[in-house]
Amino acid sequence: MVDEKSEGAQARYRVVPADLVETDPDNGGLFHWILASPMLGFLAWVWVDLFAHYSPISFYWFDVLLGLLIFALVVVLPLGVGAFFVVSALPRIFSHAGWDVQPLEPVSEAEMHTVRYRYQSRRRASNSWGRAWTRAAQGWVYLEIAAILVGAIVMIPIFFSVSEFGFGQP
Repeated sequence: MVDEKSEGAQARYRVVPADLVETDPDNGGLFHWILASPMLGFLAWVWVDLFAHYSPISFYWFDVLLGLLIFALVVVLPLGVGAFFVVSALPRIFSHAGWDVQPLEPVSEAEMHTVRYRYQSRRRASNSWGRAWTRAAQGWVYLEIAAILVGAIVMIPIFFSVSEFGFGQP
């Protein structure tokens, strides 16, 4: 008797047609904004500082408010929505990020891990300002994850460079 999980046995997958439906996070993306807040806080701090430095207005707090408003409309919304659309355009690479999979055939709980979905169509949520800000929140989480991963990879050669030529070397 050959066990399905033995060396020579190939796993058999059932192909199920499915639709991708844009996710709708609870609380309007509040938790996404909380996750993205470290990066956004630092960028807003730098933006407001530079904005106040180069602004001809002498009232600092007005510069801060005006700088934050411009930052939200010029940086946060476009970059966040753009990152969301880039990540959600590639659901297989980014493991269905931003999408819910709705199978068009019944899938039992026992076979859930042996099913491959073939996508028929994508249905995005309706466009509104609230949805745009939710997409921006999700996009900024993706940007923060990317910054963490890129930073971890870039730190490897920096570490070896510093240990070879940097600190503590005569």
